[in-house]
Amino acid sequence: MKKLIPAISLVALAAFAASCSCGPEAGLSPTPARAPTSGPAKPTDAEGVEEPTAAPTELPAATEPPAAFEISSAAYADGETIPNQYSCMGDNMSPPLEWAGVPAEAQSLLLFFYDPDAGFDSGASVEMGFIHWIVFNIPPSTTGYPEDMPAGDTLDDGALQGNNDFGQFVNPGDPFPGGAPIKVTGYDGPCPGDEHKYVFVLYALDATLDLPAQATPTEVLEAMEGHVIDQTELSGVYAPPK
Repeated sequence: MKKLIPAISLVALAAFAASCSCGPEAGLSPTPARAPTSGPAKPTDAEGVEEPTAAPTELPAATEPPAAFEISSAAYADGETIPNQYSCMGDNMSPPLEWAGVPAEAQSLLLFFYDPDAGFDSGASVEMGFIHWIVFNIPPSTTGYPEDMPAGDTLDDGALQGNNDFGQFVNPGDPFPGGAPIKVTGYDGPCPGDEHKYVFVLYALDATLDLPAQATPTEVLEAMEGHVIDQTELSGVYAPPK
């Protein structure tokens, strides 16, 4: 019969193996050390199961800055030559215009087209220069005008047209040198003796103007004073054909 090892000896042997730092030559393998951990321990539930970590809060999406208030034309770029058809030597029709970035607080828009090179001695009624076109109380939702806007008091979007500076010298319907009729209430194109600069300036206003159609440049400038939120310009040059 085989002799049984007393139970107390097995217990002592297990305790020795757990505490022994002996190498393989002693016939026992050391217990590997546990790698150190960094950071706080992850929470567990009552049964010791690791609880899921909450997802990090997402950062709010970056907001786009508001678009710049700008006016442009498909007919010519800023600073370039205005094509002849938009002048008094051509068809006297307005060029196509478009704009963007209207301030959110704008209640109306106002458009001037003028010649800063023609002063009082050339027939200008206001200091800024000779006025060729005035449109006021343009709805802020309007984003531009097509080519060849008509004469008359009211445009399709409800905007009103003022009288330009040609009204001091001619009657509506009189012909320009190119044969096209003069509008007076509406757009009348460049008509200089030599090269001049011309400017479209679009204003965003915090009000609508309490003025009737056919208002004069002076009346419009006085009414808009103190109401300008922002403005943008498109310039060009024109000289009569030689």
